[in-house]
This record gives sequence, structure tokens and C-alpha cells, in this order.
Amino acid sequence: MAVVWQRQEDGVLYQVHRRGDRMRLFANGVQHSEFHPKRLVTGSVWDLLWLPALLSEPQRFRRVLILGLGGGTLLPPIRELLAPDKLIAVELDPHHLAVAREVFSVVGEGEQTVLGDAVAWLNAYDGEPFDLIIEDLFAPDNEAVSRAVPADRAWVRTLARHVSARGTLVMNFGDFTEYRQSHAADQHIMKGWSSRFRLSCGDCHNAVVAFTRDPARSVHLRRRLQQDARLAPLLRRGRLDYHIRQLDSAGA
Repeated sequence: MAVVWQRQEDGVLYQVHRRGDRMRLFANGVQHSEFHPKRLVTGSVWDLLWLPALLSEPQRFRRVLILGLGGGTLLPPIRELLAPDKLIAVELDPHHLAVAREVFSVVGEGEQTVLGDAVAWLNAYDGEPFDLIIEDLFAPDNEAVSRAVPADRAWVRTLARHVSARGTLVMNFGDFTEYRQSHAADQHIMKGWSSRFRLSCGDCHNAVVAFTRDPARSVHLRRRLQQDARLAPLLRRGRLDYHIRQLDSAGA
């Protein structure tokens, strides 16, 4: 495995490792992103972040917001599977954004990337709501793999305010305990959502939690994967590894 890009700043060592066509971004030894030009899925946590979109019809998601772009792992599958009219991605770390733009080269024409604080950006945002918000905020200097932004009452309400009437919110937590201890698991605070799901995979400890405005069932996700010519073979071969459980209440 070769190191093909490296930067060091403020006590954080950023490296991109390459093995064959696969490239992975690390910060202080913790992997934050990866990219393979011939593969739509990673077999890890990044798949869990876009999979909830397939709980509904993909064409529903015309406006997509990613908070915490990292190296841009999510951009190719979202572009390929959802083809949104508008895609905005906000990333605090300039080195991560440089990898997305210049090393992985995954930012497509018309896709807007913003260097800035995701919380400040969304608090200041005054435009149309988004049909899909993916919130994946982890600090590059955090070796414990826990959230950089607490999922407190103010933040989850801000997120909800910017999701459209039939939209979906996806949040990444370091583990399920971190979710359970957050305001995102409070049934009263999250009462505006019809369905909630926990997604996990064997490759990581993260708990990805999806909230949908419309009622949804995990069987619909499975059916769409099985009917998609790009994803069905990967599902059969076990390369698309995921587990999904419907949460019957926000604190389940």
C-alpha cells in the first residue's frame, strides 16, 4: 500500500493510501473516506449513509445536502442512484475537501462544495428545504470515532426544519449508545418523523439512523436493491453488507 498524498497540520496527519485502484483517506490513522473508480459500494459505513434513500422512490430526492463531505465517498453513489437536481456538500476540513476535489476527483459538474462549518452554514441557510440531508460530522483529530457535533435538541430541530415535507434525514453516530444518549432518540423532540431505522454493518461499530417523513418499511429497501441491475449482484455476493432494524419509537 502506497501513500500517494500527505499533509500535516495542527497535530493531524492526513494521508491517502492507495492499493490498486482503491484509495483511502486517513487522519491520524482513522479512516474517513475511500474511493474506487469502478465500485459503487464500499462494503462499509458509507453505504449505510445513502441506503436509506432507497426506502422511498429514488426520484423523490431532487435536493440533497451532505453535512460532512470528508473525501467525497458519498458523491458517486448519490449521483448514480438518485441523480438529484441540486447537491450541496459542506465540509469543515480543507484537507478533506482537497482530497475530494483533487485526489479522489469525485466532485461532479454542477455539484456545490462548501468549505465551512456545517452547523453555522445550516443555521444561516434560508433557501428551499432538502429532500435528503445526510449528516456525517466527525472530527479529523478524533481517534475515538465519535461525533464532532452533539445531537442535542437545538441541532436536531435545525436539521428537521430544513427537511422537506416528504423528506429523509440520515445521521451517523459512533455507536448505538451514542444515539440512545442523544436528543435524536427523544420521542417527543422527534415526533415529526413517521418512521425511524437503525442501519449497521459488520465492518464498523457506527450506528446510522434514518428518519423518514412518510411511513416506510425496510422490505421496500430490500426490494429496490434486488430490482436494481447495478446493486442486485453486489447484494447477492455480499459486497453490499448492511443490517436494518425499524425503531418502533425514537428511543427504541
